This record gives sequence, C-alpha cells and structure tokens, in this order.
Amino acid sequence: MKFLRKRFASKEVKAALGILDELDYICDSPAFQLPRKVVESAILEQQEKFSIALKEQGITPRQKVYTMLEWIAGDYVTSGSSNFFVYRGLLNPAGEALLNVYDVIIDQMRRIDCISEEQAQKQKSDVRDRIKESC
Repeated sequence: MKFLRKRFASKEVKAALGILDELDYICDSPAFQLPRKVVESAILEQQEKFSIALKEQGITPRQKVYTMLEWIAGDYVTSGSSNFFVYRGLLNPAGEALLNVYDVIIDQMRRIDCISEEQAQKQKSDVRDRIKESC
C-alpha cells in the first residue's frame, strides 16, 4: 500500500520524499531512520493535508520536512527514554547518534536560511538543556 501511495503522490509529496532520501544520505546514520519513518508515514498518510499546509504556510517542501524532522528528533532525544539515556542527563550511544542527527537537521535548516544562525545555536543549546533535565 505504501508503494501505491508513493507512486500516485502529488509533486509536493514526491519532493518531500526525495528530501528525506537526500537527508538520509547526508546524515549517514541509522539514527536518522527513527524520525524519518515518523515523518514519512505522516506525509504519506495525510498527503492532501501536507500539500495544503505548504500552500497555507507559504513554505517549500524542504522547509516543512526539515521542520517536521527537527520536532521529531528533538522530542525523541529529550524524551528521557531508556532507549536514548544511560541515566539522567547522560545519553547512551543511540542518544548521541540521534543528537548528531538533530544537529545535522538544524545545520541544514540554517544552510537554506530557514532559521538564522542565532536561532540555530539557541535550538541546539535548548535541546542540550532539556537533555540535562530529562529522566
């Protein structure tokens, strides 16, 4: 079914899926698969809503995908889950890998001027502060 959704997707959705592939290549990390699956499923299950959101918000598929990935990766890495933490405030290797993915996403958002340098540094700092408080 997923194949058919991809095959008959709108140009915005196909662009978004291509962006996920591109970022998967850039991140070059198995940790990227977790936020990718969440975002890809959301886009494929609500294709029309995704396309409408782009038009209403006046943003590109790249900006939307990066924003969605940033939210998901940030939520996971600050969740306090034992999947990502050794103990309070200390990430395990999987958590460190996901934090690196988060940083790559923020860097890519900065690269396309989706956010300013100050915003990028603040978001990275905020995530690290939330990690220290997690668990």
